[in-house]
Amino acid sequence: MLKTLLFLGCWVGLSVFTFGQAPKQMVITIDDLPYITHKEDTLQHIYINENIVRHLVDHKVPAIGFVNESKLFVNGRLSDPEVKNIDLWASNGLELGNHTFSHFDYNRLTTEEFFNEIKKGERITKSILNNYGQHMQYFRHPFLHRGDTEEKVHALASYLKDNSYTEAPVTIDNADYIFASAYRKAVKTTDNDMKVKVVESYLTYMVEKARYFESITDKMFDRNIPQILLIHDNLLNADYLPKLLELYKAEGYEFISLGQALEDKAYQSEDSYVENGGISWLHRWALTQKKPSEFYQEEPTCPEFVQEYVGISE
Repeated sequence: MLKTLLFLGCWVGLSVFTFGQAPKQMVITIDDLPYITHKEDTLQHIYINENIVRHLVDHKVPAIGFVNESKLFVNGRLSDPEVKNIDLWASNGLELGNHTFSHFDYNRLTTEEFFNEIKKGERITKSILNNYGQHMQYFRHPFLHRGDTEEKVHALASYLKDNSYTEAPVTIDNADYIFASAYRKAVKTTDNDMKVKVVESYLTYMVEKARYFESITDKMFDRNIPQILLIHDNLLNADYLPKLLELYKAEGYEFISLGQALEDKAYQSEDSYVENGGISWLHRWALTQKKPSEFYQEEPTCPEFVQEYVGISE
């Protein structure tokens, strides 16, 4: 009887290991450091970065922030408080990446102009990283635009490779910036009822988005792959990132670094997408594979009341 139980126990353990799904993993990436908008409000920028960094450290999340170095300057001069906002990330062991100097749209620039934006956008951040024994290695495309012609797509890929950059893809794309605008307006006008509605809607939407892109992943790969979430450096996430992280943990996610995620072979999938839009890499891969239109259905959208409140459409 004991031998039978031991055999069954070993078989169950083996079957779980062999046939069970891979663990659910997620990378937290945060764009537009040291702030997304409202350059006049330096004190709020300090509040936002101090809180987001603290939340990430408290939850042991190996996140990466992507910097627009133009925002480190105020009236043409380097701003010590804004530089300290970036230093705060690196000093707490978080990674930093290049998001170009000015967040200009590659689709609206020549390749030479855009490459200058990349080069100009790395100087201060590289110096900060060097102070903590780190180095710059990841690039995030503004608006997730990789180029609207094949020539521009290939030119950028070659430039990044030649300059030792790895592109930072996104699988869970979303409209957190619309919720953030609504939240900021509600806070500014002390509209507490709207503030609560926006927060509740945001948290629900972000979980639904993760589930949607999980379903796309299952259909494409028949397994879990590490998901890469894009959110922004804003007041909404400064206040509610802990709750969002807890919700993702409740969904079964563990948080990993961008480098760990990119080791998955899924990120070597063929990508021939060349259009104006900035979309999830999962959708890029699906379009490359010529998936039918029904493949993309039922993606959650930002509620109309949020869009109407701030006059921004998704």
